[in-house]
Amino acid sequence: MVVYEYWQHPATGEVWAVKLTDGTVIGATEIGPHDVHEELLPHLAYRATDIEQLAKKRAEFRKINGRKVE
Repeated sequence: MVVYEYWQHPATGEVWAVKLTDGTVIGATEIGPHDVHEELLPHLAYRATDIEQLAKKRAEFRKINGRKVE
């Protein structure tokens, strides 16, 4: 099962769209906070190159509204 979520870094306000499989991040892309909409989640350009950066700071992020399961 693939799950898409939005994560926000409270200190900086940056927002990431995250693609997960079985709880593991398999893709991510940073987006503008005004572009958060759950219907966009499956259609964004997820990159594997951002996974490591996001994983290092995962505990600093919180999930925000917008989630899609496929």
